[in-house]
Amino acid sequence: MAKIDIEAMDRRTFVLLTGAASGALIRPPVRLSAPPLVRGALGVGRLRFELDERHRWSLWYSGDARPVPLVRDAELGAWIGGAFVTLADLQDSTVGSRRPPGGEAIVVRGRAAGVVLEAEFVSLGDADAPQAAVTLTLYPDRVLPTVRGVRFFHSTEPDLVPGGGALLALVNGADSWAATSVETVSARAAGSQSESYGAIGLTRGSHGLALAFDPAEPGQGKVEVSRTQLEAVSEWLPARPLRPEGDASTLRLCYQPSGDGLEALDLLFAPISPVDRERLATAAVPTGWCSWYELSGGVTEADMIANLEFCAAHFDRRFFGYVQLDDGYQRATGDWQTNDKFPHGHRWLSDQIHGRGFKAGLWLAPFAVAERSGVPAQHPDWLLKNADGAIVWDTRDDWGGKVHSLDGAHPEVRQWLYDLGRRVVRDWGYDYVKIDFLLWATAGAAHYGGLTHAEAYRKGLAAIRDGLGPEVFVVGCGAPLQHAPGFLNGMRIGGDVDASWGGIQGPARAAALRSFYHRTVWVNDPDCLVVRPPLTEREAQVWASIVAVTGGATLFSDNLPKLPLERVAILQRTIPVSPVAGRPVGAIAPEQAVAPALVSGADAFPIGGPWRFRTGDDARYGAREYDEEAWETIAVPERWERAGHPGYDGFAWYRCRFSLPVAPAGRTAYLELGKVDDVDETFVNGVKVGQTGAFPPAYDSEWQAFRRYRVPADALNWGGDNVLAVRVYDGGGDGGLWSVRRERPPRSWIIEGLPRWWTVVLVNWEDEAQDVAVALAELGIGGSRFAAYDVWQNTPLPDLGDELIARLEPHSVLVAAVRPAGAHPQLIGTTRHVVQGVVDVAEESWDQGSRRLRARSTNLDARPYAVTVAVPRGLRASACKADLPCTMKSLPSGHVRVEWKENAEGRDIRWEITFRRPPAR
Repeated sequence: MAKIDIEAMDRRTFVLLTGAASGALIRPPVRLSAPPLVRGALGVGRLRFELDERHRWSLWYSGDARPVPLVRDAELGAWIGGAFVTLADLQDSTVGSRRPPGGEAIVVRGRAAGVVLEAEFVSLGDADAPQAAVTLTLYPDRVLPTVRGVRFFHSTEPDLVPGGGALLALVNGADSWAATSVETVSARAAGSQSESYGAIGLTRGSHGLALAFDPAEPGQGKVEVSRTQLEAVSEWLPARPLRPEGDASTLRLCYQPSGDGLEALDLLFAPISPVDRERLATAAVPTGWCSWYELSGGVTEADMIANLEFCAAHFDRRFFGYVQLDDGYQRATGDWQTNDKFPHGHRWLSDQIHGRGFKAGLWLAPFAVAERSGVPAQHPDWLLKNADGAIVWDTRDDWGGKVHSLDGAHPEVRQWLYDLGRRVVRDWGYDYVKIDFLLWATAGAAHYGGLTHAEAYRKGLAAIRDGLGPEVFVVGCGAPLQHAPGFLNGMRIGGDVDASWGGIQGPARAAALRSFYHRTVWVNDPDCLVVRPPLTEREAQVWASIVAVTGGATLFSDNLPKLPLERVAILQRTIPVSPVAGRPVGAIAPEQAVAPALVSGADAFPIGGPWRFRTGDDARYGAREYDEEAWETIAVPERWERAGHPGYDGFAWYRCRFSLPVAPAGRTAYLELGKVDDVDETFVNGVKVGQTGAFPPAYDSEWQAFRRYRVPADALNWGGDNVLAVRVYDGGGDGGLWSVRRERPPRSWIIEGLPRWWTVVLVNWEDEAQDVAVALAELGIGGSRFAAYDVWQNTPLPDLGDELIARLEPHSVLVAAVRPAGAHPQLIGTTRHVVQGVVDVAEESWDQGSRRLRARSTNLDARPYAVTVAVPRGLRASACKADLPCTMKSLPSGHVRVEWKENAEGRDIRWEITFRRPPAR
């Protein structure tokens, strides 16, 4: 250990920290050309910690202006035995400095409650990405006491992040299915609380602070957010004795002085080493087809072969990699052999996939074991248990009856998981495995060996990963996120998608708010790309555009032989996956909650209740004149299982009366209702105004869709009383009117495929046409004049100034390629891919002497192909020369379009266009 300098602690101690904590996962600055720290300067562009006489810590940022506090007077401590012990309780305490590789740190050390506590504070980073960490390590002194967790701070809202305006929190859900939201902290209802797991992004004004917990620690890190305060803790659940070698918990921080919490998270999660950065930047992204969403659990061997043949006929094997079998093939969960629908078995199916030039994928839920698998009866000691015995997660006949979960800490379970992985790869021949329902590994009253949930989960993940081997691409799903890094190549980062307008919005929002994980920890999986009806063609283009611009996993999941060919063409424009990742713009923005309300123009008329509720179904309940006075009162929003009807599935009705003021005749009005689990049919004054989903529902994600229905003018009683009635069907799990937050996905995305060649995605999520005007500077595009191209329409757009102005139809997208307008001809758009330039353009050059534009078009497939060239005034195209015959024509806009009708081999094409100056008039 390096030398420790002891200082008296009877005064305030100010320490400028510049290094990495030993053993802590501190990320380096993203800007590799950062200027060196000037010794003696007051931390210009740095973070520094301040400790007071009670060892409470504050974190300050010193930039160009006066230092500003990020966290104030935070009390670091741990729950040891039955007491909460802080650094102020230490006996024989010392404070000193330490020089870990590349920096310096401050260390506070002492004894309390029978343990030795060592707190280490470090910082690292330049003015663009200053970073810091707080680590509390507990060593046994005389005994091995039980530890329940660590608290890093418990701060009031004003004590976090400087600047004016409200504090916004990017609240990260507990697992990969759980929703991620943006909340205004001070606008929360009194007494309500949110919990952000693993990481949180805080934004105030134009400043962002990111916090994240170490993936290898014993506890579940979370930040509890209430109306007035935030508390960062690592909960060790179940509580366990301290290990003889000690235990540590770490909170990492990153400050973005000119950005938001999402940008700060992106910087904080940047890989540690250049090797890791390069590995993740170049990681292959899965592309292919998955059997789940349209075929669902009813998939058969014949379905797999039919879709396999379709893929071989319509998708280029160079860019389309996998054919994945999902849920529905297994005899029982836990017995992963095939059932009667797959008579030839796994190896035959994987051989069929390999024989057509693709890799084979398989879905598993490795911690789930159902009764008919035989595992629960043969090995009851393997199961996770609570006070009532073995946990039953679900009872499903297609899964084999009651479903239990395995304890990943049990050595025999780990061997079973390892053997399962070996069998999947060596015996069955799969190259890609999706492991699902991983959150089921983190439950129960105790784990084998006294481990916490986090430790048991990581041991189980390590076992299945080792069994599958390093060559298999492993995707996690339904997974607690904090402790998964290091074991998975990819991760689902949102809820299930559905082929409906509401069903794509939740995954689109998750792709934005969890974009900081992509190519920093793993490859993000936004969920499958579905384009089939009832999605309209424009709606399908919206989801395809978002999936393409994120650069994440791209697996199709429609029953392809039944898919209209124009929808197949949409899929073809998303592969190969773009090797760069787009970013959302304006994702961290507060959204005023108005639902449930009637909205007309700028006016919102809340529907506040009381809400009446009744289970069962009767058509009379929707009528205006029906009297619901005898019904029970229910809270909205709330799931009805938590409001007195646990376990109830089926039909139920909500009714509420509300008054409206006098309004001008003919005024357009919308009912903003909220989110309903699963299906609703909604009436205003007895008139049906909308329905989302079907009765009874098929498997879908409509429970995530925000209900917003246009109300006919003659259905409303302006200036009088009105009745709202909602018929709801829940097919399983939670039910009811459970949320009133709309939570729109971001309207803007941007990706820079090639230097200064951007693809901009603008989405209209509304039910009415929208006129949009987006300042290019807000997208990070600098300049004064730009050439532009409409990607889906394959047509050039008028040159742009400082704004991109467009009229977007309802439920539609504009994907625009943007390049600075040049003094010579240049490519502005192609028909190959949603993301412009990076996939299919190489070696573009302009020869001024010969007036020739040359380029090579790469990664083409067998479809017709065209490029559009922006031509400055004073030049005209005179000839086109290419490896394959081409057709050239001048457009009325002055652009030039070159087309290739045939390219059966999908070969690269070298081409050039010669230009001339027309004679002066």
